[in-house]
Amino acid sequence: QGQRPYAVVLIDADIDGFIFLDRFITKGTKGGEAAADEFLARTREYLRSVHDDAEKLDVVVRIYANLEGMANLLVREGKVRNLGQLRAFSTAFSSRVPFFDFVDVGVGKDGGAARKIRENLHFHAQSYQCAHILLGASPDTASVSLLEQLPGDRLTLIDSVPLAQNARALGLKTMRYLTLFPPPPKAIPSSRTGRPQLQLTSSRDDPNTTWLVIRPERSKSQGAG
Repeated sequence: QGQRPYAVVLIDADIDGFIFLDRFITKGTKGGEAAADEFLARTREYLRSVHDDAEKLDVVVRIYANLEGMANLLVREGKVRNLGQLRAFSTAFSSRVPFFDFVDVGVGKDGGAARKIRENLHFHAQSYQCAHILLGASPDTASVSLLEQLPGDRLTLIDSVPLAQNARALGLKTMRYLTLFPPPPKAIPSSRTGRPQLQLTSSRDDPNTTWLVIRPERSKSQGAG
């Protein structure tokens, strides 16, 4: 019938565990291209472990984030100079592979990235062409009640944030993008749009180093400079 089976990766990058490692995010256009190449390679590698016909699957990636808010955080941390540098990264990531999109959802009143994740989850779960879903989201977004509605044999959770114990009890498959995202922190992170809080986290480039970090509230109106 001409139908093309695919696997889709859905990521809420407003969660700290899904900010790309410094060796990618700080390099602008070149970093975005390198991140896309690595993302495709690691995704295909994982799919080969769960699907016999993995090489026949198109790989669709949707990463959602408030880019202005992410840029504000990265500027404070000295990772990027301004919003333009981060946009160069996200644009290059999207342009590198046909079905890759790094989407700026802005500052939305209706849930932003989390809403996009939920709606896309339901859409792809109902598609007969969708062979597998890899989900990277906060425990609030990927709640047990939501996960229970999805086809467990076609779902993998990306373990870059601590998974809730009751979510682990569902017995779903998990995987990590070890070469792209930092290892899970030792405390459950919140969206960077929340209030300031203390958080234990591992260094993005050295998993053996742990820091106590104060995450300030992300301004909704502050520019990236």
